[in-house]
Order: sequence, then structure tokens, then C-alpha cells
Amino acid sequence: MSVATAPRRLSNYGDGADLLVALNDDIARARTRLWVKVPWWDASALARKLLDGVLAAHRRGVEVRVVCRPEASNDAVLRALRDAGVAVTAVRYIHEKEIIADAVAITHSMNFTSAEISRNQNSGFVHTDPAMVEAVEFGFRSLLENASAVAEGDEAWTPASALIPDALRKYLDRFDRLNPLQSKAVPVVLSTAGHVMVVAPTSSGKTLIGEVAALRSIVTDGNPAVWLLPARALAAEVAEIARRWNKHGIRTIELTGETNMSSDAVKQAQLWVATTEKFEALYRRASLKDVIGRIGCLIIDEVHLVGDPTRGATLESMIARLRVAEGRTRIVALSATVSNADELAAWFHADLVRSTWRPTVLTTQLVPYDPPPHGKREQSESAKDDTVIPLLRSLVGTDPGARDAGNAGGSSAVVFCGSKAAVIRTAARAAGVRFHGVELDTIVEECFRRGVGIHFRDAPRAGRALDAFRARELRVLVATSGLSTGVNTPAKFVIIRDLELGMTPLEVSQAQQMFGRAGRAGQEPEGYGFMLVPRADEGTWKVKLSDGYAANSRIVTQLGDAILAELLLGSVTDRASARSWFEQTLAFAQKRTSVDLHDVIDTLLARGFATEVDAHLAPTEIGMLTSRLMIDVDSAGEMLRALAALPLPSSADEAEELVLQTVTTAAAALRERPVNERVYTGYVDELLTGWSPRVLARTRDWFGARLCLAAAQIALRSPGRARDTPPVGVSMAELRRAVEDMPRYLAWVASLGYADAATWAPAVAGDLSRRLTWWQLSPHPERGTGRLLWMLERTLEPQNHRTRMSGLWRRARAAGFTSPDRINARPRDVDVSAEGFADIVGSRADITLEPLVDLELTYRSPNTHARVTAMTSTGAARAVATTRPAQGPIDIVLPPRSTGTIAADVFL
Repeated sequence: MSVATAPRRLSNYGDGADLLVALNDDIARARTRLWVKVPWWDASALARKLLDGVLAAHRRGVEVRVVCRPEASNDAVLRALRDAGVAVTAVRYIHEKEIIADAVAITHSMNFTSAEISRNQNSGFVHTDPAMVEAVEFGFRSLLENASAVAEGDEAWTPASALIPDALRKYLDRFDRLNPLQSKAVPVVLSTAGHVMVVAPTSSGKTLIGEVAALRSIVTDGNPAVWLLPARALAAEVAEIARRWNKHGIRTIELTGETNMSSDAVKQAQLWVATTEKFEALYRRASLKDVIGRIGCLIIDEVHLVGDPTRGATLESMIARLRVAEGRTRIVALSATVSNADELAAWFHADLVRSTWRPTVLTTQLVPYDPPPHGKREQSESAKDDTVIPLLRSLVGTDPGARDAGNAGGSSAVVFCGSKAAVIRTAARAAGVRFHGVELDTIVEECFRRGVGIHFRDAPRAGRALDAFRARELRVLVATSGLSTGVNTPAKFVIIRDLELGMTPLEVSQAQQMFGRAGRAGQEPEGYGFMLVPRADEGTWKVKLSDGYAANSRIVTQLGDAILAELLLGSVTDRASARSWFEQTLAFAQKRTSVDLHDVIDTLLARGFATEVDAHLAPTEIGMLTSRLMIDVDSAGEMLRALAALPLPSSADEAEELVLQTVTTAAAALRERPVNERVYTGYVDELLTGWSPRVLARTRDWFGARLCLAAAQIALRSPGRARDTPPVGVSMAELRRAVEDMPRYLAWVASLGYADAATWAPAVAGDLSRRLTWWQLSPHPERGTGRLLWMLERTLEPQNHRTRMSGLWRRARAAGFTSPDRINARPRDVDVSAEGFADIVGSRADITLEPLVDLELTYRSPNTHARVTAMTSTGAARAVATTRPAQGPIDIVLPPRSTGTIAADVFL
């Protein structure tokens, strides 16, 4: 295995070999090729020496290419080069400074001007490693190809009527002709029976291909179609397309984390537009098994995200399930440029359609900067700002609020940042406003007034900023990476400021997605992308970007979850079928990781998620609950362990706090929330004042868990605090999201009561789950009203919860109800039928206790399918007796060696 050669450092200020000397020497030594890329090159004496060296290389037969900006200050040098017959390519906005001399590359920071050579501090690196030299060459060739490209490419456009059948034309009437990619892909999608994978650059028109695939399934073949998208924003945009089809009778539904639908509504739809996670949750719903089997086409947008660390495993598992079912469910996968497209297509037996066509020319470059050695965070952030702001002003002008910035031509720019804090500071500095110690609302307004928009998920008036940018009322938009996924934000320039998104390193695919916002057909004929990199990492990123993004399997990290899902669906029934299923995965196709499936299955058995009897594998009740609620098995296993060790609470408050603490410390997604602990600590500690010390002690190692507890404190006990202005840097929206994420885990704990896996905790968790879901209702849901919320939810179709639950709740509370026990007549204006309401009444958690006779407890409950548990305690010891179904008396069990007063609690 070869080892990469470390680059040699150069500088013109005493740190390393002299940069100018090295440049002149390598130019003089060049024998086969000399490629020079530099933005600025004047005719001063020192710069003239570099020009003379380049001209001498050309005279001795060296292949010389020069790339330079078409600026007046460069005219003298460019004229001399052209007069000598040197190949010169003028490219606007180039920033990189590089030369290739034979098999050596030099990347550096020096323009060939008097000011830069004689006065400024500049540095660079000499690269001899072949991979690095090849990466620099790739960048040169890309610039040269872009400079000679024609916007419509080399391929032909085709009238839509020539390729799209008449039966489908009325749904696609906004298209008169198809671009080169669509002309190539649409016939394949319409004429073949098997899976198809389409790979093309961002903004090349892949959405139309998805529409054609969906319409073929629905209109031509008579089968429903599913369109999977990785983000809610993308799903919303495709859902808008689908809504136009409603005029022609196609029934569509949108399924994201924010929307819910009844099984009947899902069954009646012809097109489902869904996020991957939401569709997988529906796939696991027993009541939808038949309709899932009728799906004719599964369109997967951004299929390259099968390599995503967080959501890739779910997508891979789904494709593995369907790859052999092309006769029933066809996959049409759409992907941005991915370097291992052949491998992906071969994995799920897809016909591969590949195109490099893009409606606009995109030029991408790295912008090296020098981070402070051993600098603190503020110094590092300032170093990036000091690079971004001059670059931004050189692109759009010194006053981003001006409608016409002179030479900049009113151009537009999006700056992508890795965190909300970085968005705020970058926008403020671009607009020239203060941001330290200033409220976010004030920063947003001041920046907007000066022509700079701020956009992230919970930013004030983020929608206004996006709309103004699209209308070019703003020419600079500073945003987090969420804006790069599917949301239509064309700009002439894209700047990637950070190499981390939150706490996660930036992936090449994410960088490509951001760059893809630069240049959009009909709006920005050219696009330019710039990425900031520490100078020492420039070589690494050149190689990464030239190699491109390769989608590699992620399923091994979540194999237990995937196998449990297949057990639930019945596709895995023993160890042999588990092996057969695994052989359908990308992980098996790539054979890059050794996997011990027996160990994974043994872990599921040991944790109680599955059973194995006579070699037959099956999920347990807890396993089915875990998979259907999309709880990862590691978090579920940790919750089971923690619940078994829970101490008895000393009060109702502490009971809630213990259950919340258990969930937030056991669930990885809650305890590892990516927030700035230093910024949030004071506010979180203030909110948790008064909580049980032994509860807080159990969260000591997980700040994310403490943040979730603070969010629960607001939602459950102090809802008025949600309207407060939090301290600078603290996002109330972050706390609201924590509240949104907890009910699913609490619902899982609540379900354990039915599965005989816990005693008092499920009753508390069920109440908490409903109250956290509906904490913003008025009047505020207090402790114990979870059962009432449960009943009211059941009377409405899921898709009507958000619009009608509030009014139903107010009416119930105004009538004096705090529980469902006295509601025996069907409320007006609900969706449930009379028979359905009778079923709800019969399933209420309602129990009446008779006097204890010896140790026999007689009770009455309308819910005969429930479990009844009696827990006795002396304070030092406890005992549990349980029965299901809830029929007949239960014999109380006393703790061992118990004397004196004994407490007993009964749970239904």
C-alpha cells in the first residue's frame, strides 16, 4: 500500500522555502506541461519575471495553459501570452492560485502582482503525491471545460409530445419540451419493466422523471405510487406538484413528520409523497399490509443518501426488501452525481441512465485561509469571517443592500454556515451590524434592512427572507445547510463557510448539494461555488472533490433495528432467512465490513425483542412495539434496563421526573442532542430548579438529556415561559423541538404496561406522552388529563388532529371533563361513528376496586383486554401480581418478610 507524500511548505515571510523562488524554479524546470491558474497578474518587475519564465517554457515546446480573470489590470500580461501563442482562458471570479509543472503541483495564496509579491505575506505547498496532483489537474480541467461549455449542452432537446404519451400529457402540460437528460431518461422509465436509476447533476430536471414514473404507475398501470424524499421541505414542494394533479382526479396525500393520516385515507390515495422515515413507519403498520403490496412504483429522490450516516440504513433496508420485487413494485431512483453509480445500480438490478448535462455552467473552487494556531473558538470563527466577508463583497459589491452594485451587476449569493450561531455572526458582519449581546429579532431586522437575509429552521421571519431573496429584493442570504436540500434558492454565487454541520463533518455529497444552488436555468446562467478550507487541508479537499461522493452502506451500524423490522414484517423467520435477507443489502454487495448476524440475533433475543423456538424466530410484543414506533433497539434496551432499576417515587412530581429522566438519558437521539452546552447551561439549570436532586444526579453525564428535561418543564409546568425572551444564544425553538421528540419514546414506555414489562411507569408515561403532544392547547393540559386527550384523539381522524383538536378540547374542559370516565355520549362534530365510539368507551382505562377480602382483590373494568397489576410495597421491598385479560379477581402478593403497614397500588 502506497503512502502519500507529505506536501512541502512554502512562504515569502520566513516560514519554509521561498514561495517566489519555488514558483520560478518549477516554471523553469517544466518539460512537458505548465498550467498556471492565477486571478491577478500585472506587468510589474517581479511579476514580469514569472511571465518571462512561462513564455520561455512555451518556446521550448512545453504545453502551456494559463487561466486568469478577464480584468483590465491583467490585459498587458494576457496580451503578451496570446501574442506568443500561449493558450489563455479567461474565467471570471476565479480565486484559486495554482501551477502544475510536469508531475508537481504548487497551491499557494499569491497573486502575481507587485503588491502581493513584494509586500503581502503569502504561503503555499509543493505537492508531489500523484493523487493530489491529479486532483489539482481535475480542477484545472473542470474550469477549462466550463469555460467552453454551452448552456444547453451538446445533447438535443425534444418536444414533449414526442416522448410523453397523450394519456399523461394533461398532467405535465407545463412542459413543451424535454431537456437532454429528460430526453434520455423518460423513454427508459416509460418502456422498461424493471428498476431504473437516473444519475445527473443537481438542477438538471430529475423531478419531471419522477413525475413520469408516478403517472405511469397510477394512470397507465392502475397502481398507487410512492414518492420518497429525504426532507420535509422537498416533500412539500413535490406535494405541491401532486396537488395540481388533483384537478384531474388523482388522490394524493403528504406524509411527513408533521402530518398524520388514518389508514383509510392512506388506502384511498393513489400517490403518497412521504419522507423515508414516515413511509417505513407505515410499511410496518399491520393495517396497511395489503395496500403496501399493491404499490406499483417507488420513486426514491436522492437515493445516494443510502450512504447518509443517520438515515441511510433505513433507506438501504427498504431497497433491500424491494430489490427482488420488480415484478410487483418498481424502483425509480433519482440521484445527484455519485462516483459509484454503477455499483449502486448493479446492487438493486437497475437500468442506469447517466448524464452530465446541467442547464447552467458551475465553477467550484477552494478558498484557503489560515486559522490561528491553537486559537480559541472566537478566533477561529473570526478567521473565517475575515475571509468570507472580503470574498462576498468582491462578488456582490460592498453594499449588499444596493439594487445595483456596479461591476457586480446585482449578483446574488448564498452563504452556507454550519450552525445557527455562524449564520448570525456572518450575516451581521456582511451587513455591518453588531451581533454580540444583541437580540436575534434586532439582528434579523437590521440585516434585512441592509440587504442580508437570515435563514434557518426557527429564525424569525425566515420565510420573508427566502421570498425576498428569490425576488432579488435581497442579494445575500446566509443560511444553514437545510436550505440546500430541495428548496429552490438559485443564486449566482454559493459560499460554503464551514466544514462541519453542527458537530458532524461535512460530507462531499452535502458540499455538492450546496454548490448545486449556484446557477439555475432561466435565472442565473452561470454559477460559482467557493468553499473555505484551512490551508493545511486544501489538498485533502481537492482530492475529496475530484474523487466525488461514493455512497457506502451504513446498515451495519443499525443491523439490529433492520432485522427486527424484517421479523415484524415476516420476511425473516429464522437465521437462514436472516442471512438471505442480508445478502440483498448494499453492505453485502460491497463486502467491506464483516458481519456476525448470529451475534446480532442473539442480542435481540437477550434483550427480549425476539424469541427463538425450534429454530423459528419471531418478535415479542416488546419487539413489535419497538419496531412499529421506530425506536432503535439500543435505546429501547437501555430504557428497559433503566425502568427495571427505577426507584419508587416519593411524589407525583418525582414520578414524572423519573420517567422523563429515564427516557431522555436512555434514548440516544435525546441525550445526544447537538446543542452548545456552554450557552444553554444557565438557562437549563434555572428551569430545573426545584426538580428532585436524585433525578438530576442521574442526568449528570448527558447535557442533552437535561435540555430535554428543561423543555418538558416548560411544556408541562411553566407554559408561560415559552413566551419569554430567552438569553442570547438560546433558541426557544430548540426547546420546542425537544418537546416534539419525546412523546414517541414515552408512548413506547406506556405500551410496556400492556406487554407486562413494567408497573407504574407506563401509566405515568402515557399521561406525559399525551400532555407533551398537546401542551400548547388552552386551557393547558394538567397532570392526569392524558386519558381525556387520548379519548378525544380517537374521535378524530389523524389528519384532522391539528385543525380540530383544539376546539374539541375546549368544549370538553368547558363541560367540566378532566378524564374520559363520564363521557358516554358521542360528542358532536367528530369523525368517529357511533359503533366506533362505543369501542372507544369499552377500551377506556377505567377501573373500580371492591373491598379487599383476605388477599383477593375484586375489580370492575369495561376494558377486558387490558392488564391489571397490583404492586405492594413496604418502602424497603416490593412485590407485583399481574393478570391479563382483566377478568376476575387478582391475588395480592406481599413483599418477602413484610410486617406492619403495606401500601398497595393498582394499575390498569
